[in-house]
Amino acid sequence: MSIRVLSKGGGSEGASQGAPFVDIVAVHGLDEANLETWTDPRTNILWLQDLFPHEQLNVRVLAYGYDAESLRSSRDSTGQTLQYATTLIAQLCADRQLSHALERPIIFICHGFGGILVKRALAFSSWSRSKNVEHRRSIYVSTYGIIFLGTPHNGMSNEAIQAQNPWISKVTSSSQFQLSLQKHSEVLRNLTDQFAPLAKNFSIYYIWEQTKTSTATGKIYIVDEHSAAPAQDNVDRSGIMATHSGMVKFSSSEDAGYRVMLATICRFIKAAPDSIQLRWGNDKKLLVEERRAEAEALMGTPFPRRSSAVEVYSPETIRLYAITRRSSTYFTGRKSYAKILNESFRNPFGPLNRSGSDLFDGPRRPNQKIFVVCGLGGSGKSEFCLKYAEENRSAYWGMFWIDASSGENAESGFASLNDYSFKGATFAAGMHWLSTCSRPWLLVLDNADDPEMDVTKYIPRSENGHVLITTRNPEVIDHATVGHLEFQGMDPEEAIAKSKKFAKDIASELGYLALALRYAGMTIRRKTYSIDRYLHHYLGWRQTMGGSLDNKNSDERNIIATWEIPFQKIVARMSQYLEYKDAVDILHIFAFMHFESIPESIFQTFWNSINGTETDMADYPDIFQNRLMSSEDAEPRVRRALQVLRGHSIVDHDVTEKVCSLHPVIHKWARSRLAPPEYERWLGCTTAFLAQCISPHLEASGREFRRNLLPHIESCFKALTALSSSFPETTKQATEMDKFSSVYAENGLWSRAQQLQLKVIELRTKKLGWWHQDTLQAKRSLGHIYWNLFEVKSCIKIQYIIMMSRRFTRPSLASFMLWPPWKPDYVEYCTALSEYAVKGLLKHRGPDDPATLSAMFNLGRTLLHLGDHERSHRYLVLVLQKRKRFFGPNHPDKLMARNELGASFRALGRASIAESLIANVLEARKKTLGEEHAYTLWSVNEYSKILCDRGHSETAVYMLEGIIPTVIRTLGEKHVGMSMTKGNLVRAYSLEKRWDDAERILKEQIKDPDHPNWISFMCGYIHVRTKMGKIKDTEDDCKKVLDATLKQGKIPSDGPRALGTAETLLEIYQEEGREDDILALKVRVPTLRIGCRTQGSQFSLLYGANDDGRYPSRPRHVI
Repeated sequence: MSIRVLSKGGGSEGASQGAPFVDIVAVHGLDEANLETWTDPRTNILWLQDLFPHEQLNVRVLAYGYDAESLRSSRDSTGQTLQYATTLIAQLCADRQLSHALERPIIFICHGFGGILVKRALAFSSWSRSKNVEHRRSIYVSTYGIIFLGTPHNGMSNEAIQAQNPWISKVTSSSQFQLSLQKHSEVLRNLTDQFAPLAKNFSIYYIWEQTKTSTATGKIYIVDEHSAAPAQDNVDRSGIMATHSGMVKFSSSEDAGYRVMLATICRFIKAAPDSIQLRWGNDKKLLVEERRAEAEALMGTPFPRRSSAVEVYSPETIRLYAITRRSSTYFTGRKSYAKILNESFRNPFGPLNRSGSDLFDGPRRPNQKIFVVCGLGGSGKSEFCLKYAEENRSAYWGMFWIDASSGENAESGFASLNDYSFKGATFAAGMHWLSTCSRPWLLVLDNADDPEMDVTKYIPRSENGHVLITTRNPEVIDHATVGHLEFQGMDPEEAIAKSKKFAKDIASELGYLALALRYAGMTIRRKTYSIDRYLHHYLGWRQTMGGSLDNKNSDERNIIATWEIPFQKIVARMSQYLEYKDAVDILHIFAFMHFESIPESIFQTFWNSINGTETDMADYPDIFQNRLMSSEDAEPRVRRALQVLRGHSIVDHDVTEKVCSLHPVIHKWARSRLAPPEYERWLGCTTAFLAQCISPHLEASGREFRRNLLPHIESCFKALTALSSSFPETTKQATEMDKFSSVYAENGLWSRAQQLQLKVIELRTKKLGWWHQDTLQAKRSLGHIYWNLFEVKSCIKIQYIIMMSRRFTRPSLASFMLWPPWKPDYVEYCTALSEYAVKGLLKHRGPDDPATLSAMFNLGRTLLHLGDHERSHRYLVLVLQKRKRFFGPNHPDKLMARNELGASFRALGRASIAESLIANVLEARKKTLGEEHAYTLWSVNEYSKILCDRGHSETAVYMLEGIIPTVIRTLGEKHVGMSMTKGNLVRAYSLEKRWDDAERILKEQIKDPDHPNWISFMCGYIHVRTKMGKIKDTEDDCKKVLDATLKQGKIPSDGPRALGTAETLLEIYQEEGREDDILALKVRVPTLRIGCRTQGSQFSLLYGANDDGRYPSRPRHVI
């Protein structure tokens, strides 16, 4: 393995202009050696050295070579790939350090497997954050762009792998490396998950081969377009008319492929220096902040202040512009209104005059600045606000646009702010972030028209923000604090000025409505009708539509009629041109999706999902029925159809962002114009289309895409329920709702998920039967939802129903012998089933299979909570060792295993290792999931236990008190997470001897005797009052706990809670000389030791320090 310098001069200085601006690093694939990959065999031209103008551009060109033969024959593809990736980072770091160029920008050029190697290397580099290895991180921070040429991101076909001569003959058919390159490979999927969060930091160009390679079995693409250039937002894609090998070989500067490469590299070189310099500045600040936090933690100061990556940046160096829409180039006028809005928001962020308003009595603060724009649909409200945002971008640190057409859409919009805040993808987290943000921001709440929606719920309480609301509901004006505007028609002169060709009679007939004028102008510009004939045809269409407009007011009639004219022209060409037919079909699909942020990639995702399946395509339109996912014509066909809709001003298509949108009024028209049979057909088609885009495996790499589908899912679901209250009515529809429910649940919208899952179960029970596997699977999903809603009784009930349903349906006679159906102990029964599952999976799938690892993890966690710590520890260690091979350090499954292993080490009394593991998990979850995610809060609780064990209860109190407002906001007062947090806080208070604070919390928690943690809280309440000198007041409570323990069998009678309660009663009886009661107590609790005064020693292990003030030497695991 080595690095070759190909640019002339070869040193650190390069050309006479001084040090090179950029390092270009070329990494070859598996088929050819290092320099052979880039050399044209006919002319012997090594284009990176002989054609590329490195002197003129003042760049250094490096070629990295590695032993492909050794890698091909590897039996451990994951481990070997990581070794090669670490070597690449080490050699590149060494070369750049010796050249005094650690911070020089990097551009990678990767062919084939070289791209896989670079992705793995960059992931490894990004994880290097500690002081001793931060030099490795320099490669990640310095990388500006990556050009992937024929890289199999999504794997290769078996035929392509077999065709890789000459090396394939040297690899056995069972090669793990060969398996890792197949389509749908777990190795490649995991690498995608690791690389996905990093990709947004790089400029990426995907290039695929457009000429098939000749093989012994015929001509094939070695890496097809779908794998070489996966559909993603904000990346460039192109094909090169060459084979897989030939796509990186150029003999002349006139080669089309070379010109594409040269233009791309030049563009990267121009932008890289400034971008990388800014990134280095930000990264250094971030690392300094992390080191400061680590130092404070080591010195015993309070737990580090919470921060996010965004908050490290200064307002001078970065601005957030989270508005994907762009204003229309044809929007003019409203100048007087714009002046009013600017005046209302002048003197940004200064305190308001509190006089003259009675609107400050509620939750808003008196200096919130809220401006409302009210008016008819199509009167230009949204365009007006977009124009304001674009013209005043420099006045704000951040700008955010939220669709407020419904409560669900607004909450989804706030949840998406996690892309910038890293606080958690929830509505509450987004609101809290804006409310506490100290820098100036603008928030636009668009289309807040619903009279039933409380718009104040979506206005963050902050003195540092401006809120701009658009609405058709005049009552929203009451919430304005600095002013409002009411849009009717435009001023006559402004309407006429919209196009110099417009006549005054057209503007007058259209009521001076901005949207209607825009579409009329577009129709005339396209020469569909001349200006002197437009009004005649417009009035004709309005008369033709007659009855369908009876329930519309005059303004709505004007707007709708203007769309029918261009749309009917599209319909008229359907039989002649394919793109016009596709355009009509796509509009019908868009009519039932949300009108904003429709990703162009959704089409490719659909085609990818049906690749290799037997999905029935009969009900889909033609553009979907032709399985184009493997064809290079797929994306251009969609683009041509969208261009038709965009050209007729029906759909806005942002080619750069690859996203589509419709005006809300157009969206409403597109849906309402459909006759009932067509309405039902297209609604069903759109629902099936969205459901097909949702992977049943919910891979981590697709989480952001699925979250972006939420508004579209919600739009479909509302239309379905409005159409039929009995929906779903078929098993196919139930499957679609099941997928929608999984997306709601994945994003923490448990109540919405529950609503859908109940419908799925009802239909499947009716159509398939209560014992059917699909019905039981839906019930399992519902049980998971119930648990996250903390509806414990419902969760237990449905799990019991599932167990009873499976009682007599077992796969073999051995299953009955393992545990008979009449055995009453369900804890032991379920544990035995878990062990049986692990043995079966180990036998049939092996120890590395994901299903086997999941079964082993579940068994290990169960044994941990049942107190079998040694066996639990062995399983958890094995699971973590296996998952390390497949997942990156921050993968959710790996973090879960590490968290449970940390708990296992704690239970075994190895607190130092437990602290290291759980602290690491906590930091990783804060970075990947956000500080307000439920799993992050869980890790805070686990870490607080370790701190208490190790004598740092003051820090534990600080942490737990800090997250309680977050738990209330994100999970709710009654959630199990709140019970966990308060229970751990009580323990920390006890160790700090803050008995009054502990008593206050416990007094609230014991009010509900049906609460699952009631006994635990009662024991804590008894312990705290005993320490406060109120032991005699605890007698009745002690008896209640013992009754629940001994009579109902809720917890073990020889466990610390039962014994601690009995010890407290014993102390009361001994102080009062109640010998008969002591003897009766001994009979009830045989394990109680009468001969010594323990004074609550069992409780001390659970809740507090020993009586001499020392911490317990070894904490008992609390069930």
